[in-house]
Amino acid sequence: MSSALAPLRILLGALCVFFAYYFGRSLGARLQDRASNIQVMRWVLRVAVTALGTVWNGLDRLAVAMLVLAAVSAGLGFYGSHRPARRTDDPTDILFPRD
Repeated sequence: MSSALAPLRILLGALCVFFAYYFGRSLGARLQDRASNIQVMRWVLRVAVTALGTVWNGLDRLAVAMLVLAAVSAGLGFYGSHRPARRTDDPTDILFPRD
């Protein structure tokens, strides 16, 4: 690997991890019918382009690490979209009841 391309590959890998998280979220939303197929495909294309840019010069430790991080990030995004939302205790209803 050329050392001149290392910062660019790291940047593409970081973008791949970022896009993979939102891909997981959109995939979870699609399974719950809250997103359309085109929204999921937009994230798929973003992840695919950045992943291909990361492994363009070869599959070395840097590329494998970024792809593993992207897979974990997509899993966390998917998990986060299915987890129930945290309930916040809002005292507004107690202080100002609706009559």
